[in-house]
Amino acid sequence: MKKLVLGVLASAALFACTSDKEGFELRIDAPAAGNSPVKVSIENNEILFEGTLNDGKLATHIPDFPNQFAMVEIAELGQPAVYYHDGAAVSVSFDTLSGYSIQAGVMNDSADAFTAVSETFGQTMQVLQAKYGEAMQLKDTVTQEVIRSEAMSMLAAQSSATLAFAKRNGVLGAAIILSSNASDLTYKDYKAVADQIPAEQQDSPDFKKLSEKMEVMGKSAIGATFTDFSQATPEGDTISVLGVEGTYVLVDFWASWCGPCRAANPALVELYNTYNEQGFNIVGISLDNDGAKWVEGIKADGLPWPQMSDLGGWQNEISMFYGIQFIPQNLLLDDNGIIVGKNMEPEALGTFLAENL
Repeated sequence: MKKLVLGVLASAALFACTSDKEGFELRIDAPAAGNSPVKVSIENNEILFEGTLNDGKLATHIPDFPNQFAMVEIAELGQPAVYYHDGAAVSVSFDTLSGYSIQAGVMNDSADAFTAVSETFGQTMQVLQAKYGEAMQLKDTVTQEVIRSEAMSMLAAQSSATLAFAKRNGVLGAAIILSSNASDLTYKDYKAVADQIPAEQQDSPDFKKLSEKMEVMGKSAIGATFTDFSQATPEGDTISVLGVEGTYVLVDFWASWCGPCRAANPALVELYNTYNEQGFNIVGISLDNDGAKWVEGIKADGLPWPQMSDLGGWQNEISMFYGIQFIPQNLLLDDNGIIVGKNMEPEALGTFLAENL
């Protein structure tokens, strides 16, 4: 009986210890920081811990919080250290040669691996952007189109890799796909990421944001009915999207300041000229906030189709309703206002029109 009681007491003590110590250990080793203030925070600048290093060192216990990116700021070092929190102990070290090194669990290791690949992709895209700028200055449209095609292929490959990663990494996948700028990800893709997130990770703000994004994306999903909006034309009249006549109408989100949009316009003009008499039309929704530049862009590119905007920039009412976060983007509507295509490249759009008009 004595052994049994001791066993029960030991179990109770262990449970009590676990409850009191629920959270994670944070250790910092940054000799160059001296006695610098330090804090740990998450999104919305919510501060979880504030303290002071002792000769560059700190060891403390912090209450746990849902999976998400967190930031360790050491005032003396300036640039903060960012990691993905999964409840594991966090060890931050720093030296003047290599900078920060963070050990913070399996999810952070996965995030670091993904970031490394993304950085290589980003460097390549920067080179392409520089070459594209040079081609624009030389008015070399052939080279521009070659670079644009290469960039689009790279974006597609990056999008595919991002989705594959997101679909096998729990709620970290939500954080990654939400930060992606891929234009070809569909509602179905986002749902696949959401469906693989375990219930115990669904208190994460990244899961909640993914759910909210899916709700917005559902409005522009293929098969959904387009919700109509009215905005002003360059001439000062008011038109509605569904008021634009056509068997198929392309809703084109663009702006005069958007290089890729302007680069895509010649192909759209060609498609319009080829298929307009057969029932194809376009309505441009501009994310400009400067009316004069908007009009200048329309004239310079010779855009013959109806245009509309509230000159709210990224806060354009229509683009916000449909969750437009990058341009160009487009939605293809049939004559019943049903969305039958989304983010169609000119070649794919031309094939669709040839087969359906």
